[in-house]
Formats: sequence, structure tokens, C-alpha cells
Amino acid sequence: MKKMMYMAATAAAALAIAGCGSDDGSDGTTAAAGETSVSDAWARVTTPTQTTGAAYMTIESPGGDTLTAASVPSSVAGEAQLHEATGEEPMDSGGSMDSTAPMGSGEGMMGMREVDHVVIPADGTLTLEPGGYHIMLLDLVKPIEPGATIPVTLELEKAGEIEVDATAEE
Repeated sequence: MKKMMYMAATAAAALAIAGCGSDDGSDGTTAAAGETSVSDAWARVTTPTQTTGAAYMTIESPGGDTLTAASVPSSVAGEAQLHEATGEEPMDSGGSMDSTAPMGSGEGMMGMREVDHVVIPADGTLTLEPGGYHIMLLDLVKPIEPGATIPVTLELEKAGEIEVDATAEE
């Protein structure tokens, strides 16, 4: 009887310890060990006249994966596309995200281009960030205001669909 109680206590302790390392979902994501996970999702606040916006996040994939698409509800934007920033100036240095801005029209000009996928290396991280890869939100229905939550669905070859909430920040 004592041996059975000891084994039960040991099993309960092992489960409790295993649970300590898991994500509690406080950033809007959860992932089991060995699965693709998303963290630090945010969207850039826009002005009332902007028709485009952007979302950023970090995607980790222990086994490697490929991000093939992203989408948002039609109540947010008409379309979401995977983009890569091009040129020499980072987005934060005054580069425009407005779709009417010149894209790659000259040396040193900030531009961007749509890409059909982005590879996440095995045991690697893909950071969608200003000045790099990002999710472009086209034909915004209304401005993205500080603190707003933008639901984003990522489509990955191996992991399938992952839904994440991006919080709007300046």
C-alpha cells in the first residue's frame, strides 16, 4: 500500500513539474512541446487616412515549417498578404506603408514586395518585424487604434492553421 501511494505521489509530482514549463497562454498562444508556436503578435496603429496596415510576430518551429499565407476577418481588412521589406531604409525611419508610396523605385527607397511563402528553419525562429518580413493588411475597413485586437490566422505547411490575436501598438 505504501509503495502504491509513493508511486501515485511521484506521478503527480512529475505531472506538476511538467506543467511548469508549458505556456499558460498569457500572450494569446499555447503550444505543446515540439509544436510550432507564435508569440509577441502586434499590429501597427494607423492614421484615419491609411488604407494599409501591418502585423508582426515571432514564429518558432522546432521541426521547421513554411508560412504560406495569412488572413484576417473581412471586418478588419479586405486582404492580408505576406510581404518582405526591400531597400536600405528601415520602416521606422519614415518609410511609408501606404500602398500609394513608390515601391523599390530607386536606390535607398524603402519598398516591399509580396512573397508566396517564408521558410522557418528547423529549431529556428521567424520574426515578422518592421523592415523585414511582415503581414500586410490591405484595404483596411477602419483605422487600427491603440489597444485594438486584430485576429490573424496563419497558414503553415506542417502545423496547419494557427490563430493569434495581434494587439495594436504605436
